[in-house]
Amino acid sequence: MQSSHASLSKSLTSSQVVFVIIAFLVTGVTIVEAPVVTWILLGSLIGLFMLQFPPYVWVSSAVLAASFSRLLVATGFVPTGINYLHFPLALTAAVVATTGGACLHSVARSTAISCGALLFFSFVSWALNGGEFLRPPLNWLVFLEPFLIVYALVRTPPPVDKQKLLWNLALAIPIVQFPLALWQGLTGGWGDTVQGTFVGMGAGHHVAGGVALIGSLICVARGLSAAVFKERLAWLLGGALLFVVPVLSDAKQNIAAFLPALMLLMIIFRIPWTRLVMALPILTLVVLLAFSYYLPLQAVTSLTTINRGILAKKQGFSIIANKLSDNPGGWLFGLGPGNSISRVALMGLEAYGKPDSPIALLGWSAAPTTREIWAMGYQSWLFYGSSVWSGISSWLGLFGDLGLIGLGIYLWMSWQLWRNLKGPHKWEASVAKGVLIMVGILGVMYSWLEEPGFTLIAALIVGLGLIAREGRNGSVQNLGRPQLIPAAWR
Repeated sequence: MQSSHASLSKSLTSSQVVFVIIAFLVTGVTIVEAPVVTWILLGSLIGLFMLQFPPYVWVSSAVLAASFSRLLVATGFVPTGINYLHFPLALTAAVVATTGGACLHSVARSTAISCGALLFFSFVSWALNGGEFLRPPLNWLVFLEPFLIVYALVRTPPPVDKQKLLWNLALAIPIVQFPLALWQGLTGGWGDTVQGTFVGMGAGHHVAGGVALIGSLICVARGLSAAVFKERLAWLLGGALLFVVPVLSDAKQNIAAFLPALMLLMIIFRIPWTRLVMALPILTLVVLLAFSYYLPLQAVTSLTTINRGILAKKQGFSIIANKLSDNPGGWLFGLGPGNSISRVALMGLEAYGKPDSPIALLGWSAAPTTREIWAMGYQSWLFYGSSVWSGISSWLGLFGDLGLIGLGIYLWMSWQLWRNLKGPHKWEASVAKGVLIMVGILGVMYSWLEEPGFTLIAALIVGLGLIAREGRNGSVQNLGRPQLIPAAWR
């Protein structure tokens, strides 16, 4: 497999030249008269050209598109449609991986079967409940896009040196959020305006904070696994710096989900107690300083606020439960794709979606259940002022759309990922488990399971954790150190 890719790459010189010439010709002819057509043609040419590359290239492209597309759109030179480019890239990554030879990894087989089963069941639920024809595949793609990334990586694992590059990418994206967050905070003020690379996005400050915390988990795991004191200290300080991003962006829900993930990481990662003793004071000091000097963060531990906020999730569940009870077989098959409180369902709301969103262009309208739960946000300042205390939740949306069967398939897929992340001495597997915990908790708080800017980088880490190779004595030091980070961190 690797030799075929190597021979292919050597023969691309002439085709690359032809591709560049055609691209420039097309750009020169159409850029003035039809800029939209220009982007479509260039995208098609690039897509055809990229079919020659292995799945990890498509995976990297999907993650990069989800992470930086909004920053490109903010320049004014790129159309907003690029915000949705990650969808076809992730789907193509899975398709290209499927053609890569025999399937050896059990996770690849179980994921492929589960994805197919959930797509089929989505159409069954749609047939029973009605709605536009595109609701099932679009809802399926939004929920399962991260699983497509994982599947592409485990179905056709990249070479070890390419795995190092992918880990570099997984850490570089969170690192980029830090200087951007500082600049945005100093120029535009702290809080919601601090959005990192996710500028112009309604929840951009939350996504930037969540991505930075994923990088913090990587740094802590690398710090705990480092044998040299200086390296250990540098990694831990790097994790502390990335923890600053959600504080600057007021992403309290991310921190609330990060702390349990961090504790789990330190529990399951079997390391000498001397390293843990060094890490605990640094991490504890960072958390205490954040909670002491940034007062809004104390809401995370306020039992009064939490108890009042939980009522919103209960009310949302009660509304969906009543609708399911009124519908024959509703508890098993749900209300139909995009008919409860999932991201696709919310896109049908005038107050939620944007005019250039796929749902808005299709002219869909929101279901009555969606409007009823959305209206809860106007009943009190607590619900309306924080997405955490609204009735919106990815887990609730998945259950409402596809019932117990759809939720069961999704949970089984997630469990297969968890149980195959083996190796307590491997920092890759430990980070991946911590990320899974963080994603699962955030999925309760809001529609985080359907946020590609966050879930795709999480899927990249989980996929890399599943294919991490053990070196001597069960370590993975042979994977090398990231080259995209400062020398002091290596």
